[in-house]
Amino acid sequence: MRKILVLLFAMMLLACSSEEKKMETVRELAKKDLITQLQLPEGTTFNDEEIQVSEKASDLEKIDATYTVIFTINSQDAAGNPVTQKHTLTYAKIGEGGLNPDDYELTAFD
Repeated sequence: MRKILVLLFAMMLLACSSEEKKMETVRELAKKDLITQLQLPEGTTFNDEEIQVSEKASDLEKIDATYTVIFTINSQDAAGNPVTQKHTLTYAKIGEGGLNPDDYELTAFD
């Protein structure tokens, strides 16, 4: 019984680790796409607090899953007033693995 519990716990840890890696892959891809879409200079960095990644799976196998990435960018205008901009990028999972940036396709940018 104890071996079964240990095996079950190990499988759960592995699954959580894989999901975290998928989210990190989407996050890094979104950073690159945002820099490209907004024509920001290379070397632009983002804080993880500025980025929210969420997943909506279409079925139990998570095939055709949709990932939404929301960037919140705080800056100032010429008068020194704070300005908050939100940009939403939507990705469709087109590959099976999910750990390669080529497994995702940008479907919408707002």
